[in-house]
Amino acid sequence: MDFLTLVSDVCGIICAYTSLKRGIRAVLSLLVDNLSLEGACLFLTRGRVYVWPDDVEFHEYRMALEGGAVEGMEVVPLPKMRGEGRGYLVVRRKRVLSSEEKRLLEVVARQLAQFLRHVRIQKELKAGARLLLDLYSAGRELGSVLDRKELAQKLAEYAREFSGADLVNITLFEGEGKHSSLALFVGKEDGDIIKFYNEGLYRRVVVPLATTKGNWGVLEFYLPREATFSRHQKRVIHILAELAGTFLENITLYDRLKFLLEEREKRIRFLSILYQVGNAYRWTSELRKRFFLALRALTDPQKGLGLPEAYFFIRDEAKGVLKGVMGISWSEVSPWGDQDWTVDEEYIGRIEGSPAFRDLKDVVPSGPPWNKLERGEVVYLCHGSTLPFMNEGMVYVVFPLMAGDNLVGAILVGKEGGFDSEEVHFLTMFSHQLALAVESARLQEVLKVTGRELKEAQERFLHSEKLAALGELAARVAHDLKNPLVAIGGFARRLHEKMAEDCPDKVYTGTILKEVEEAEKILSNVLGYARVPSLRKRFADINSLLDDVLFLHAEEMRDRNIALVKKLDRSLPPVSIDPAQMRQVFMNLVSNALQAIRKKGSIAVSTSKEESNGREYVKVEISDTGGGIPEDVLPNIFNPFFTTKSTGTGLGLSIVKRIVELHGGEIRVVNNPPIGATFVIYLPLGEEGEGSDRSS
Repeated sequence: MDFLTLVSDVCGIICAYTSLKRGIRAVLSLLVDNLSLEGACLFLTRGRVYVWPDDVEFHEYRMALEGGAVEGMEVVPLPKMRGEGRGYLVVRRKRVLSSEEKRLLEVVARQLAQFLRHVRIQKELKAGARLLLDLYSAGRELGSVLDRKELAQKLAEYAREFSGADLVNITLFEGEGKHSSLALFVGKEDGDIIKFYNEGLYRRVVVPLATTKGNWGVLEFYLPREATFSRHQKRVIHILAELAGTFLENITLYDRLKFLLEEREKRIRFLSILYQVGNAYRWTSELRKRFFLALRALTDPQKGLGLPEAYFFIRDEAKGVLKGVMGISWSEVSPWGDQDWTVDEEYIGRIEGSPAFRDLKDVVPSGPPWNKLERGEVVYLCHGSTLPFMNEGMVYVVFPLMAGDNLVGAILVGKEGGFDSEEVHFLTMFSHQLALAVESARLQEVLKVTGRELKEAQERFLHSEKLAALGELAARVAHDLKNPLVAIGGFARRLHEKMAEDCPDKVYTGTILKEVEEAEKILSNVLGYARVPSLRKRFADINSLLDDVLFLHAEEMRDRNIALVKKLDRSLPPVSIDPAQMRQVFMNLVSNALQAIRKKGSIAVSTSKEESNGREYVKVEISDTGGGIPEDVLPNIFNPFFTTKSTGTGLGLSIVKRIVELHGGEIRVVNNPPIGATFVIYLPLGEEGEGSDRSS
C-alpha cells in the first residue's frame, strides 16, 4: 500500500469510529499490517494504554518511551493539543524504517491526536446536550414552583446532580438582613464534609443567585480538593443560578402581590363589617342591643371578624369607673348561627343562654394599665395581670371608646398569637364607630326621657290650668253660697232655740243645722284648695312628725284592733319642710289608710334615705291592708273632687300631692290588691330655706 492510501484509510477510520478504543485499535492494526511491524502501542499521559496485537507485552514499549535503549523501537510523540495532554506512538519494527515510513508514522500520530480531540469533543457535546436537556427540564420544574423552600430543595437536588458535588448548600436572602438556609448532604454523614473542608480535603465554590434587581441568595458547592467543573458544567451551573435568581425574584413578587391581595381582601372585609354593623345600629337605639351587634361583629366567624374573645365595658359617669357589661368567649362552636343582622329579644335570650356568653356586671377593672384609657391610649394586657376570665396563651388588647376627649367605655379583645397592624387599625376604627353608637344611644335615651318629661309637664300644665279654672269656679260658687248658708244657718238656729223641747218640729230644725254645718265644712275645704298655699320651711325631723300623727290615731287603732308597724330610721338628718303642711299630708294618708281597713288589719310606716340621679332623698312609706285600689280608679286618685266614698269632697289626695310637689318631692302609689296599697313620698335633702315661701 502506498503512502497516500494508508493515510486515506487512517482518515476513514477516524471519521467512521466514535468509540475511542475501537478506533485506536483499528489504526494500530492498520499500521502493523501495512508497515510489517511486530506491534504498536499508544500511550496517553492520563494513564491509558492501547496495544495491538492484544497479546503484545507493552513493558518494553514503556521502557523505550521512558528513554531506555530498546532495540527495534520507534517513538513518535503525538502533537500536544489544547486540553488533551500528551500522547506517544511506540512501534516495534522488524527492519529499519525508511524516511518515508517514518514520515508516515508522524502523519498517523497527528491523525491520532485529531481523533482523540474529535472523540473528546463528541463526548463533551453529548454531555453538554444532555446537561442542556436536563437544564431545560430543571428550568420548567423550578419555574412551576411558587414556594421558596420547595424551590430551594429542588434547586439543591439539581445543582448536586449537575455538579457531582458531595454537598450543596443554598442560602436564601429575604431582605433586611434575614435569610433562610437549606442543605442537601450526599454520601457523607452529617457534618463530615464540613469537617473535611476545615481540614483542607474539600474546597468550596460559591455561585450567587442574582438578577439585575438584587442578590436573592448563594449556591455553595463542596468538592473534593482535586475535582474541577468541566466547561459545560460551569456553564450549566451559572445558567441554573441565573434561572434560580429569576425564579426567586418572581416568587418574591408573587408573594408580594399575594400579600397585597390578601391585605386588600382583608380591608374590604373589614370595611364590609363596619358598614353592616353600622347599618344595623340604625335599626335600634337600645344600647344593650347595640352591644350585642358589636359583639357579633367581633366574634362571629361568618359575618364578623371571628375573634375568640371580646368583652365590653361602659363608664359609670357618677362613680367615674369602668363597669363590665357583657362578653363572648368561644373556641369550637360559634354561638351566633346564621341569622342576619337583626337582633330581637328571642335571639338575645338564645345568645345569653349559650356557654359562650359572659355576664360582666360584677367586673370593675381599675388601676394601671386601665387608667391609660382615659388618655385614649390602646392598652396591651398580660395573662392574669388584671381580670380572672383571661385565658392563658391569649394576647389581649383594650381599645378605648372615646367620644371626643371623654372615655365612654372600652373593648377588650383576645386572640392567640396577637394582632397584626391591619387588625389593630380595624379595631381602632371599630372602637370609634362603637363609641359614636354608645353616645348616640345615650343621647337618644336622654331625648326620650326629656320628651316624656316634657309631655308629662305639658299634661300637668294643662291639668293645672283646668284645676285653676275649676278652683276659681269653685271659689266663686263657694263664696256665693256662703252668705245664703250663713243666713239659713242663723235663722234655723234661732228657730231651733225658740222651739220647745217637746215640739215635734224641732227635729227638722236640728237636721237643718247639721246639714248647714256640713255644707260650710265642704265650702271651707273648697276655698282652702282654691287658695294658693305658701310654705314656711325650716329643718324638722320627719320621724317626730310621724310619731305625733300616729299618736293622735293610736286610740282609734286600738279600738278597731288595727296593728301599727313602725320602721323609722332614726339616723335620718333633718329635712327642710313646712311642718304644718307636711303634718296635714301625713294626717290625710293615715286617715285614708284607716278608712280603707274595715275590720282587723295593719298599717306600716317606714322612713329611709335613698339616692337617685346623684341626689339624696328621704323616703316615707305608708302601707295598709285595706284591699288595695281598684285598677279603674287608680289613675284618678290624685284628681280633685274625685272620690269613691259616700261622704267627702275628693280633695284630700289632691292637696297631699300639691303639698309634696311644692316641697320639690314626689308621691307614688304602689297598688297590691287584694292585700292593700302603699303611698311612697320622696322629699329632697336640701339647705335650710331652700324653696321657702314657694307657691303654685
